[in-house]
Amino acid sequence: MTETDTIAAAIYQIDEKKQKLKKAFDDLQTHRSLLSPSFPLSWSDIDSHFSSLQSSLSNRLHLLQSQPPLPNDVQTADAEAPVIRPELRALCEKKDAIGLTKFLIGHWDDDSPPNLELSAALRYAPDPATMVLDAIDGSSKAPGKSVDVRRVFVLLMEALIDNDVRITLITKERAKKVADDWKTKIGNKPFEALLFLHLVAAFELGSEFNSEELSRYIIMIAKYKQATLVCNKIGLDKERVGELITKLLSTGKPILAVRFMYECGRSDGFEPVSVLKGYVKEAREAAERVCKEDNYSLKSQNEATDKEVSALKAVIKIIKDRNLESEFYEERVEERLEELEKHKAQRKRNVEIQPKGRKRPRDRSGGTQVHRQEPSHHHGLQLNPFGVVNSARGVGVLGPYMNPVAAGLYGSAATPQPVYYGQQGGFVMPPFHPAYYPQ
Repeated sequence: MTETDTIAAAIYQIDEKKQKLKKAFDDLQTHRSLLSPSFPLSWSDIDSHFSSLQSSLSNRLHLLQSQPPLPNDVQTADAEAPVIRPELRALCEKKDAIGLTKFLIGHWDDDSPPNLELSAALRYAPDPATMVLDAIDGSSKAPGKSVDVRRVFVLLMEALIDNDVRITLITKERAKKVADDWKTKIGNKPFEALLFLHLVAAFELGSEFNSEELSRYIIMIAKYKQATLVCNKIGLDKERVGELITKLLSTGKPILAVRFMYECGRSDGFEPVSVLKGYVKEAREAAERVCKEDNYSLKSQNEATDKEVSALKAVIKIIKDRNLESEFYEERVEERLEELEKHKAQRKRNVEIQPKGRKRPRDRSGGTQVHRQEPSHHHGLQLNPFGVVNSARGVGVLGPYMNPVAAGLYGSAATPQPVYYGQQGGFVMPPFHPAYYPQ
């Protein structure tokens, strides 16, 4: 938080502190007989004095915020701050909630939502929390044909969470009524749950709802990028987060479970590295079963490769993000990914060079002339029914789910035959859900 943000937060607390001072003054008045007869102060005088100071400080703060940073400003973060469009900043300064919603809808870009810009612009609003809630309450006045206005609400509430502003009691009570209404619309709809949880997180309403119920909604939105963000903000305790992670593991979502372990501070209570290693192993076994069930057809090999590649990419991302390379030395995850992609490309090339069938010429009597066709050789290579190239001498160019004797992908084997892996009953290849904003 910058110095100006700290000053703004202090100014917002003046009203609350005045109420405490009023209470102390009233207590003092009960002992008026012990005070000097010349005691001249009344509460109206004190209130007027502090209100004047508050107004003066607020005006000076806005003036300070409107000025560009000095060339030698030590706050390097300000130099990296996003550029705020003047219109967006003006809407926030004027606390124009309806205008803000219209602006975001009119300038919506699915490929580049203005998260950082909006977060920075909200700091110019006198009361960001009330402004965001006003935008939600006034959504019926904003055009919503081109963009689902609920996506704008998610963006606004994320910006509010990012700023970590003070929420007044009145604003919180208003937000609770909206949350109660949104909760009735969830049912089995993940995006409705995402919307509701953002409201709970942004307006600090976690204590107002049952933690088990909130945990169930988190499970519903676990595939969304923002799931761990709202999970951390709604105030679930460590035990409840652990139950949530266990649920993800038991329902075949290990990648999502590992995300929650790291991003929600539960990597100590679980073993994320072991989970990832198990996922890598199971991904390979599941791919092998796909091939076996369809007799190692070209289609099944491609399908198996796609599934295993998707799984490995998800694991590699976590390995890089968490600096776990040393933990996965023996698994050779990146090498395995390269091998899979190389073999899929080779299968594609092999299919492309297969000779296309030609119509047989007919003789004058109307019959079909039968000509013996010599085997097609491509530099001494032939294609087998699976699109895998075999040399004229019988030595195969191996795919990742075929005999590994020549390539060494799976260890040694005595005879040229497909290698099958140990079965794990009931295992289904869990889908990998990429992090994305709802489309």
